[in-house]
Amino acid sequence: MKNKITILILIIASFISCKNEPKNNKNTQIVEKKVKNISTDLQFDHFNIWVENPIKTKEKLTEIGFTSVPDSLSQIHKGQGTAGRYFNFLNGYLELIFVYDKNELEKNNEKNYDLDFTKRADFKKNGASPFSLALKVKDYKTGKIPFEKVSYHQDWMEENVNIYSAKNSKTNLNEPSIFVVYPEIESERFETLTELNNIPEEYALWREFYKHPNGAQKITDIVITSRGLNLNTETIKAVNGIENLTVKSGKEHLMEVHFDNDIQGESFDLRPELPLIIYL
Repeated sequence: MKNKITILILIIASFISCKNEPKNNKNTQIVEKKVKNISTDLQFDHFNIWVENPIKTKEKLTEIGFTSVPDSLSQIHKGQGTAGRYFNFLNGYLELIFVYDKNELEKNNEKNYDLDFTKRADFKKNGASPFSLALKVKDYKTGKIPFEKVSYHQDWMEENVNIYSAKNSKTNLNEPSIFVVYPEIESERFETLTELNNIPEEYALWREFYKHPNGAQKITDIVITSRGLNLNTETIKAVNGIENLTVKSGKEHLMEVHFDNDIQGESFDLRPELPLIIYL
């Protein structure tokens, strides 16, 4: 446990108006998931949203009662040219990712040409999906990743480890960007808030970042809409086989995130600053 917390800290250190919205097609989405063939190997780890203004977009989330990891603990991704602002939950986290150093971003693109960072960072101009899904593999073996992949290593990572990005994340920009993390950086999981006490005392401060004034605890469903999406690519078929994840085609790029099975019956539309609807 201590090792995982330490690694998490290292990764993060190196890496509203409120509008009620109807729960559109929520029952339909649940029915669709019941008839899916759920993957036994691929699982959700965390999700990213590319943003241009991290201050304003972070405020949109804190204004509706989410607790963010302090900026001082959310430093740059060394060698990648990006940085993040983080929101932790019991079963994953949200990262608002943005360009911190444009020159470093472009140099990284020259080194890792098959990666989509520069394309995704330019989402407002090229219409790319601003969403990324980080997946993990049960009983980790790279051969279990069911789509073409590109391995990459960044300066902030430990030696002899790689993240695997879907190869078509750069060429199919209407798809959300998909990548698979290695076990050492998988997000920590807790069943209840009480289990946060398992975090060692020397890292006790981190317990507070999982506690949100709006009551959100667990991510229970994520629905991503993409413009002009081909639902038959190997990447999208794999993602749509993961429990509590749905990617569909629609008129605009939009992410809908449900917490705790919508127990509170509230929703918040954060557009236009964020293409995100939150359900509590």
